[in-house]
Amino acid sequence: MKNILKYIKPFRSKLILIGLLYVVSTMCSLLMPYIMSSIIDDGIQGNNLQYIFIMGGVMLLMSLIALGCGVLTVKINAGVSTGFSNGLKKAVFGKINSLTFEEYSSVGTSSLLTRATHDIHNLEDASNMFVYAIVTVPIMFIGGSILAFTSDWLLALILVIMAPLVLFIVWLVTRKMGALWENSDKYIDMQNKVVRERLSGLRVIRAFDKELHEHERIDYATKQMAKNIIKANVLSGVINPLSIFLLNISTVAMLYIGSLRIQSDTLLQAGDIIATIQYVALIMNGLLVLSWTFAWLPHLKVCVRRVCEVLSMKGLESTHSSGEVLSGDVCFKNVGFTYGDAEEPVLSNINIDVKNGEVVSIIGGTGSGKTTVMKLLMDFYAPTEGSITLGGKDYSTLTRETVRDNIAIALQKSMIFEGSIEENIKMGKKDATGDELDTVTRIAQIDDYIGSHDQGYEYRLAQSGSNISGGQKQRFNIARTIIKPASIYVFDDSFSALDYLTESKLRKELNKHLQGKTQIIITQRAATAMRCDKVFVMDRGRIVGCGTHDELLENCPIYKEIFDSQLGGDLDA
Repeated sequence: MKNILKYIKPFRSKLILIGLLYVVSTMCSLLMPYIMSSIIDDGIQGNNLQYIFIMGGVMLLMSLIALGCGVLTVKINAGVSTGFSNGLKKAVFGKINSLTFEEYSSVGTSSLLTRATHDIHNLEDASNMFVYAIVTVPIMFIGGSILAFTSDWLLALILVIMAPLVLFIVWLVTRKMGALWENSDKYIDMQNKVVRERLSGLRVIRAFDKELHEHERIDYATKQMAKNIIKANVLSGVINPLSIFLLNISTVAMLYIGSLRIQSDTLLQAGDIIATIQYVALIMNGLLVLSWTFAWLPHLKVCVRRVCEVLSMKGLESTHSSGEVLSGDVCFKNVGFTYGDAEEPVLSNINIDVKNGEVVSIIGGTGSGKTTVMKLLMDFYAPTEGSITLGGKDYSTLTRETVRDNIAIALQKSMIFEGSIEENIKMGKKDATGDELDTVTRIAQIDDYIGSHDQGYEYRLAQSGSNISGGQKQRFNIARTIIKPASIYVFDDSFSALDYLTESKLRKELNKHLQGKTQIIITQRAATAMRCDKVFVMDRGRIVGCGTHDELLENCPIYKEIFDSQLGGDLDA
């Protein structure tokens, strides 16, 4: 809870002001029945018209004060609740960006989306009623009870007996609501997950005629979510009418007992009965707010816990680049790696030695561990065994930013962001000049496509590059990578969507542009690997061969098998 409350602290002065306004407004409301009682007893019964006008003016003035306080409270409260939720959203977003891959996977994208939107929205609603619940309700209840006793103790006693009964019933109704809200949020997470999968895999779903299956999945998640929400809302819906029913019974009892006492010539007057009933109405309002607070408390606790789970994750500490330019020497020494929940290591005894300026390739089948090697190189994960050095310096002595400043990588998934072509390429270098853009797009063989549009570099790319082909995505990805000044350039299966002719032209231009720089090419293509200075062959998380193309054909059966299966043993391919 401390993780949440600290985002309210910047608004402490405004919260105090809201509290004071609520106090003034509530006191005005509490004094109204007393004044009304005096008007009836001293003004109407005493035929004192002047007194009625004076006290009526006082009531009008108090009403205007309460109205002004109410308007100011709503305005200030809206700013506080909005500011609180904005601060919380920024904190959650920042924490999500700092999470390790293990932490990110433990929660999941869909659940993080729900927590950053739905759960925080509920906390915003709660913050809007926060001060009212802790200031107005106690004053209304305690002050109303005291004033009711001053009017007539016997009538007030009825209310004192009824109020705890109402709160007890509310507690009985709401005690099982926490589990219902917990389950509903889980199924909201599932809904998000199914919808995201459907949007990203729409073509696959239609190609394999799985529309009905996907409808069944979303239908199940929606019905289960609705089932839990309906149950929770039905339970909370019982609170309001039940509370009003019980409090109205107390009002009827007061009227009945009060009428009997007036007829018996006691000191009780009509004004006292009216005042007490009005106090009952005020206390009833406070009890209803308290009842709704109890009703929402289980849901609120679930939201707080889910948001706090994200905020309390360790994440990665923010570090700064030293600005140090390292050489392109890379060395993996006896490196092993096991994912958090895996039983078997994904990498074992990896030894890779790359000298500055070399062009090397890592080849292997799907699942052989090639991309995991690159994740370790980029310091996305730390090796569980062995060590990695860059420019002769161990990763333990380098910050993540220093490592990544010296490495430019075209990731396996070519991510295109919604925006212009220029904006997408300049992600590699914000201050890139027009000549630099022309150079990298020519090398990436994408300049003809850019020139085909009147807008040129201002042509808008859709989210995830849905308006361009897979090969074009890869070429934009390559252009973004090589525009960045770095010591090492990594291409993680970045030529797989290109035809052999385009790849050949691109690689030729790339070698000229990056001459003297280290290139590491992750690939499944033997035709790509065979043109490199050195080839590392991976299989089942191990290096099973290292050497030139010709050496591996003679000494590495796995490499020869890959080469023969792809190129039929044709060395001129």
